[in-house]
Amino acid sequence: MGSILALLSAFLFAVAALIVRRGMRDSTAITATLVSIAVNLVALWLLAAASGGIGLITLPAAAALIVAGLFAPALARFTYYEAMNLIGVARASTISNTTPIFTAILAVPVLGEHLSWRLALGTLLVVLGVALTIRPDEGTPADRPWAGVLLALNTAVMASISFMLRKLGLRMLPDAAVASALTVTGSLLVLLPYAALRSRTQPLRAGRAALVLLIISAVFTTGGFLSYFYALSLSEVIRVTPLSNTTPLFALLLLALFRQEPVRPATVTGAALTVAGILFVVSG
Repeated sequence: MGSILALLSAFLFAVAALIVRRGMRDSTAITATLVSIAVNLVALWLLAAASGGIGLITLPAAAALIVAGLFAPALARFTYYEAMNLIGVARASTISNTTPIFTAILAVPVLGEHLSWRLALGTLLVVLGVALTIRPDEGTPADRPWAGVLLALNTAVMASISFMLRKLGLRMLPDAAVASALTVTGSLLVLLPYAALRSRTQPLRAGRAALVLLIISAVFTTGGFLSYFYALSLSEVIRVTPLSNTTPLFALLLLALFRQEPVRPATVTGAALTVAGILFVVSG
């Protein structure tokens, strides 16, 4: 059941990415992030209250989950949306979903784990996949939007830190709805001051149609977020993370189906290699 929920979260996040991409045509990344987090916050706390798990909250669990939220979804989602603006859904989704590779790399020096051949091969596949994804098209200018690539990679790093803290929090507070609500609350704590500072140079804006799209996208991210937490509560993080990070494949499938943006063969190959590498990493 945990595996199915992890795949469901990947699909829901892919749908949300495509919708928010359209919504940002008449909005901004910070506006999209605020709308998304606000909808997530209301929906998840309502679910937390309905689950009856609020009474299980302890200070250590709340601290771990709120700190996890400082990294993701707020800042990670913001950099992801910015990356989508610069390099498109396909590339941003593939690069930002290399989260398990950073988790595995950090586990070697921090947790004393050994570098197996699967981990080494997986690392190589991920590097090749990302390289194919960000490779310039023939005939295009040489100055690739590297800012978008770095933002997408930053998303992956912050998400990997957040995932480890979420698992720690879930061990102390075994209620997925309450845990996810606390994590989103942590996101809002860091996002609001940043949005206030950013509004001086980039005011919040969203046309009516854009706002509707952003809210719809937020509903899908709420479902994806909740599915991920339930999967994490049922299975090990090493099994859940690679499945939930198959978002690029779902995004590519949806892009091809709805033709929202051109998808290059190199991007498809890169996404497949990246996901294959992630599976090798976590199996090692």
